Amino acid sequence: MGLWHSLAQQFRQPSGVVGRIAGLLFRINREGINWTITLLEIQPTDHVLEIGFGPGYGIQQVAKLAAQGLVAGVDFSETMLEQASRRNATAIASGKVELRLGDAAVLPYPDNSFHKVFATNVVYFWNDPLANLQEIRRVMKPGGRLALYVILKEDIGNFKVTQTGLYRLYTGEELAGLLTQAGFHDARFVAKTERHRTGVCALGEK
Repeated sequence: MGLWHSLAQQFRQPSGVVGRIAGLLFRINREGINWTITLLEIQPTDHVLEIGFGPGYGIQQVAKLAAQGLVAGVDFSETMLEQASRRNATAIASGKVELRLGDAAVLPYPDNSFHKVFATNVVYFWNDPLANLQEIRRVMKPGGRLALYVILKEDIGNFKVTQTGLYRLYTGEELAGLLTQAGFHDARFVAKTERHRTGVCALGEK
């Protein structure tokens, strides 16, 4: 296994010492996370789910907005679960935040649980994105909103780490099309240039 493939695997599922370092690199995602959260229009009593929460920055920000609701997160990296749990320890202890080890393909929640769901720089790694989106739709409340953030295919495709076969890259049109196929309505996307790259956020309602 080559260096770039190993690095891509760490971005996909951080583990061990290298995974903890990868968690620190997630700082570069903060601008995209903040923008995605604003597009969700989170209300104080909302129940919100983040898929692939990494070191827990997004969870922390959403917990401030949904102060009277519930913020949940699912990530399949034990290393990220540990980091995110430390970051959000007080909110977890108060019952406002719950973090679980899990996978988007089989979410550990009942039907109609969440008003808002989001994932940032995670969709690249889904083996079956359509099935995952249908599973996400299952746990959303009617009228709920989904936001999926990625870096535009044209901007990220030149990096060696994304050419390892572990990444599936998207345009805004492709992401919005997937949402429509999965049963979401009013599927659309918006784009934003940040630090010489373009971020895309696809949005859809249940």
